[in-house]
Amino acid sequence: MMDAQMARLQAMGELETVRADIQELAGTLEGLALWRPAVGMRKACDESLLMLDRLVERFDRKLVVTLVGPSGSGKSTLLNALAGEDHLSPSGHRRPTTEHVVAFCRQSADAGQLAEQLGPENIRIQASQGADALENVVLIDTPDTDSTHQDRHIPIIHKAITLSDVLICVFDGENPKRRDHTDFLAPYVRLFSGESLVVAVNKCDRLAESELTDTIMPEFAGYIRQAWSAEPAAILCVSARSHLRDPGWDPGAVPKHDRNQFDQLRQLIAGTFNRSGFSVDRRLENARSLRDYLQQTVRSEAEKEKTHLNEAIGRMAASEDEAMQQAVAAFRGDGSALMPGINVRLYQQLAQRWLGPVGWLVAIWTRILVFGTGIASLLRFGNPVRQIAGAVSAVRHFADSKKAMDAADRGSGAGMALHRYDSAIARAWPDIAEILINARFAPSVREARHAPGDGEEIGQRLSQIWNDALEIELAQAGRRLSGGFLQLVFNLPVLGVLGYAGWLTVENFFSGSILSGNFFLHAFWTIALVLLLSFFLLQGVVRLAAGKERLLERIFFRVREAVDGQRRLSENPVWRQANTIIRLGDWGIGG
Repeated sequence: MMDAQMARLQAMGELETVRADIQELAGTLEGLALWRPAVGMRKACDESLLMLDRLVERFDRKLVVTLVGPSGSGKSTLLNALAGEDHLSPSGHRRPTTEHVVAFCRQSADAGQLAEQLGPENIRIQASQGADALENVVLIDTPDTDSTHQDRHIPIIHKAITLSDVLICVFDGENPKRRDHTDFLAPYVRLFSGESLVVAVNKCDRLAESELTDTIMPEFAGYIRQAWSAEPAAILCVSARSHLRDPGWDPGAVPKHDRNQFDQLRQLIAGTFNRSGFSVDRRLENARSLRDYLQQTVRSEAEKEKTHLNEAIGRMAASEDEAMQQAVAAFRGDGSALMPGINVRLYQQLAQRWLGPVGWLVAIWTRILVFGTGIASLLRFGNPVRQIAGAVSAVRHFADSKKAMDAADRGSGAGMALHRYDSAIARAWPDIAEILINARFAPSVREARHAPGDGEEIGQRLSQIWNDALEIELAQAGRRLSGGFLQLVFNLPVLGVLGYAGWLTVENFFSGSILSGNFFLHAFWTIALVLLLSFFLLQGVVRLAAGKERLLERIFFRVREAVDGQRRLSENPVWRQANTIIRLGDWGIGG
C-alpha cells in the first residue's frame, strides 16, 4: 500500500511538471500575437490543460478504454463481443447504430464521473457484476465518426476521447484505408502513447486469408504509421461477430477462415489494461505524450518559417544599422553650433576642480561665458535707454548661452536624426513585411507601427548615448586639465607675487614703516597681470589639449562606438516574435 501511495504521489508531481511545461508553451505562444499559427496552437494548449484537469480528477478512477470507429466498422459488435453481451450496444444495419456513448463496467458507479462529464443524456451505462475481466476498466463505445448526425455526435466523441486513457481505433477490414476516418483520428492518436493506442481491423473473416495476410494487413500497417506518424501498440485483425453468443450469420456470409486476433485483443484488455496500477502509468504516460505532441507541433510549425524569418531578421538588422548610422551623422549636426555649449560645459568642469587664484578666475570666466558679452552692456553707464538695451542684450546673450548648452546636451541635429532614421526604416520595411507575411505573420505587419524603432524611443536613446559620451569626455578632459602639478604651475607665479607683496607689507608694518599707496597699487596690478597671464596661458593649454575640434571629435567617436556596440537599440515586438519562433524551431520550449 505504501509503495502504491508513493507511486501515486510521484505521478502527481510529474503531472504538475507536465502542466508547467504546457503552460510555459502557452505563454510563449501568447506572446506571438502576429504569427497566425500561434492562435490555433495556443487553443490546443488550453484544451490540453483542460484534459490534464480531467485526468487529475479521475486519477484514482478506473481505466477508460474507448472504441472509436466509422459507420459500419463493427465497433458496437466488438464492444458486445468483448463484454460477452450480444445486445449491450446496438448494432445492425440501421445508421447510426450508436446514438450515444455506451459504457460497460462492473458497477454503475465506475462510470459515474463519465456521466457527469458527458451529461446523463449522452451516455448509457451498462453494469454487470460478472464482468471480472473489467474489474479495473470501463469499456465504452462511441457514436459513429461519420454518421448522419455528425454535427451532434462529434462533440460527444471529442469529449469522450479526452476522458479516455486507452484508444482502440476500429477500421472496417473490407475498406480499411478510409482517408476520412484516418484524418479524423490523426489529432487524437498523438495524445495516446505506447500501450494506450491499439488498432483493430474488424470483419477480417470476410476477406481471403492469403490476401489478408500477404497484402491487406502489411499495406494497412504501413499506411497507418505514415498517416499518423505514430506507432500503435498493436495492429490486430479481428472478427468480432464470431465471438457473439448468437452471431446470426447469413447463409452466404459465413467466415472464410479462422485467422482472428480477437483473443489477443481481449487478453490485452483483460490482462494488461485491467491490471492494478496500470491506469496510473497510462495516464502519466499519456500526459507526457500530450506535452510532447504539443511541443513537437510547435517545433514543426516554427521550423517551416526558419528560412523566411532569418532573412527578415537579417534585413531588419541591416536596415536598423543603416538607419542608426544616418541618424548619428545627422545627430552630429553643425560642429560650430555645438562648440560654444561644449566650451561652457568644459569650463564648468574646470571651475569645479581648480583651486587658488587661477581657480577663482576660471570660475569668473565660466560665469561670463554663461551670461555672454551682454553683461558688459548691462553694466554700461550713461544713457538710460542704452542701459535698458544693455539689459535686454544681457538677457538675450544669456538665452543664447543656454541654447548653446542645451544643444551640447542633446546634439544639434536631433530632429534631423529622427527624420533620417524614420526615412531609412520606411524605405526598407515594405520588403521586410512581405517576407514576414510569407512566414505566416498577419497582414497587419505591413503597418509602419510594427517597424523596428519608434521615433521618440530612438530620440531618447540617441540623446542618452550623446549625453553619456559628452559627460565622459568632459569629465576626462576636466581631470586631465586639473591635475595637481598643473594647478601648482599656474598658481605658483601668482602666489609668489602675492606672497612677496604680503611679506613686504607685514615686515614694514612691524618695523614701523608705512608703505605708500603707490606700492599697493603697483602690487595690485602686478598680481592682476600675473594672474591674467597665468589664466591666458591656461586657456592656451586648454585649447591645445581640448581644442575646438579635438574634444568634439572624441565625443562623436565615442557616440559612434556606442551605437556600433548596441545592436537592436529598439527590440520591437516583430523582431522579438521572429526570434522566438526561430528558437522554437531550433530547440522548442525547455531546450
